[in-house]
Amino acid sequence: MDVLKLLERDDKWYLGGGDSLIFAPLFPEWLHLPGLWDEAHFYNIPIKPLYTITILSDNGKVIKPSLVYKVWRPSKLQRKFSLTDGLYLLETDSMLSGDTLTSILRFEGDDTGRDIDIILWTAQVNIVDDKTVLISHNDKGFLFKKDRRLWGKYPVTMSVFLGMTHSTYSANLSETTANQPFFEYTPFYEKFNGKLPCEIHNGGIDLDGLLYLGLHKHLKIKKDTELKIFMSVAKDSSSIKSQVRDILKIHNPINESDTNWHNFFKSVPSFECSNKYIEKFYWYRWYGLKLLMMQNSYSHPCICEGPAYFRVPITYSAQCHMLETRWMDNPKVAEGSFLNFVKEQENNGNYPGHIYPIDIKERGFYHADFGTMIIEIFRVHPDVSFLERVYPSLVRYAEYFDRERDREHSHLYDVIDQWETGQEFMPRYTSVDEKADIYKENGSIRLKGIDATYYQYGIRKALSFISEKTGKAKEAKIWKEEAEKIKDAILKEMWDTKEEMFFDINPKTGKRTGVKAAVCFYPYMSDIINKRYLNGIRRHLLNKKEFWTPFPVPSTSIDESLANPFGEWKQKRMNCPWNGRVWPMTNSHIAEALANVAYRFDETLRETAGWFIERFIKMMFLDCDIRYPNTYEHYNPYTGKTCLYRGVNDYQHSWVVDLIIKYVCGILPQYDNSLIVDPLPLGLHYFKIDNVPYKGHKIKVELENNRFIVFVDGRRKSEGVMGKPATIKMQKSKVSHGFH
Repeated sequence: MDVLKLLERDDKWYLGGGDSLIFAPLFPEWLHLPGLWDEAHFYNIPIKPLYTITILSDNGKVIKPSLVYKVWRPSKLQRKFSLTDGLYLLETDSMLSGDTLTSILRFEGDDTGRDIDIILWTAQVNIVDDKTVLISHNDKGFLFKKDRRLWGKYPVTMSVFLGMTHSTYSANLSETTANQPFFEYTPFYEKFNGKLPCEIHNGGIDLDGLLYLGLHKHLKIKKDTELKIFMSVAKDSSSIKSQVRDILKIHNPINESDTNWHNFFKSVPSFECSNKYIEKFYWYRWYGLKLLMMQNSYSHPCICEGPAYFRVPITYSAQCHMLETRWMDNPKVAEGSFLNFVKEQENNGNYPGHIYPIDIKERGFYHADFGTMIIEIFRVHPDVSFLERVYPSLVRYAEYFDRERDREHSHLYDVIDQWETGQEFMPRYTSVDEKADIYKENGSIRLKGIDATYYQYGIRKALSFISEKTGKAKEAKIWKEEAEKIKDAILKEMWDTKEEMFFDINPKTGKRTGVKAAVCFYPYMSDIINKRYLNGIRRHLLNKKEFWTPFPVPSTSIDESLANPFGEWKQKRMNCPWNGRVWPMTNSHIAEALANVAYRFDETLRETAGWFIERFIKMMFLDCDIRYPNTYEHYNPYTGKTCLYRGVNDYQHSWVVDLIIKYVCGILPQYDNSLIVDPLPLGLHYFKIDNVPYKGHKIKVELENNRFIVFVDGRRKSEGVMGKPATIKMQKSKVSHGFH
């Protein structure tokens, strides 16, 4: 399967290579013109504008381009512009690994033999909080430095190289005017006379304004005339020079980008199935993970939460990335997504909510279930040395929660502001403080949260498991007892027997809040519940008047007083409302809850769980159009319409690949040296998944109609029928790819 071709479409523009630089402007304005004028991000730091390309006729007049078409693949953006009746410009843009953005210009058509002038130029802001310093010019281009104030406060310095083969150049400082990609606004417009003046005028009575940098190339158009442009970004000029040397050695940057992406897709399990929505979204999800991957930017490779300001490691989403990237050939990204937080752990044992490119001392906090995800990585890539490495850090994290978030020793844990759950603007919080949606400082509210408490149960279960695996029998017993105390507290205090639902606790009164939210079903993901609690699923989750909407599930029950399907909180539409919108993050948890109870207790829910996963995936196609998969932050529970107004697409704030591998394909990792294969019913005629890493082996599963076959390392090991699990005993493997 050619995944790049499979994902081809006409409405996207995001470009990434797996490192620090990405081109993913949320609301681009200038894609109809040659070049890339809209902003890129280095880490989460915006760089704007980038560059544009002006084409002049042989009499010096600007040729006005007209966009003919735009085609996107993960590895490149291709646009065709009409220049004259017989001349076209084909521009192909890509982001190479190593933080270099490239544009290849190719001229096509019958109007050959004519002379034109190409000017590659940019206009960089030079003001107090956004300084641009020209370092040097040579025959390859301009090297300049950007001194930024991140959020107007914290200094960040980066070096940028903009280049192409050229004959003349100009650098001119100007007072600020409209900073738009129109040649007529530049100093070059009047100074160009067949060439640029080869001058550097970057001073004046003061240095405020716009620094225009232009590179000129005269061309006689021949058939398939081609020109290369590149922009590299790094933290310092020495790194830039190394990057430029490397990029100049690449004969075909576009092929290089294609190869980079093809190699990535080869490193993950191959998958195809009869449901083309599921098949396409499987690969689209891997694209999103690669897009937001940072291989060399932090101490360990990791995934960022989203584009723009979300483009940093964030604890709330890191747990998702650990779960999904464990299915790669090598667990370094999965393990690294946690190890970065281990390295940055606070003195009090807490993990920062964000890891910024500089230490700004404002790192926030989010609750996350790192414990469960560590064990899930281990199930696929068993590496005891990884467990040993993270154990002390995880102990400190658990101790922080016992000390700071449960001072009553209730084994229920505090949420102290609405932002730290990652789920703001919900009646969960206003039920304990009517001003919870206004207060922003930590400690403004107190709520014994189901999600916070459930995550801490997972932490202690993991600590017990790690202790057992690393020969700490006494500690394993202690942590197991601690987990049981949390479990008992959830069942005794949070379960409402009359309502048959788990609820948050108001610590001021000791009473349950009674607010119905999707997090109320989180205990169903684990061994906390038994058959006694199953009616809560049918009574509430599957209730069309509460959670089982046409596109389930809303983050807050739709019959709550402040619930709203349009993202409005108290009449105002919000960016991140959790009072009734459908969030992929929540849906990932609910899919786990449904699958867990279906496998363990109630086979009649297997079809429901399968339908929910399929519906969840189909929702993430624009108007259910198979051409346009997406991952926005939240969706309408009745129509499935997404929050296009936010602009934040490819948001890695959930897990989907893991759901497909485990429940669509039925590959269920076990603690011991075995594997269970038991697909959920989704009405598939066939599927095939191959090269699935598992305990040092490679798994393949093929399903046709209702029968499936399981292969281990290319050898047929078992077969079965839908509804009857196959158990395979694995040979022990000494293979370990983790950190040591």
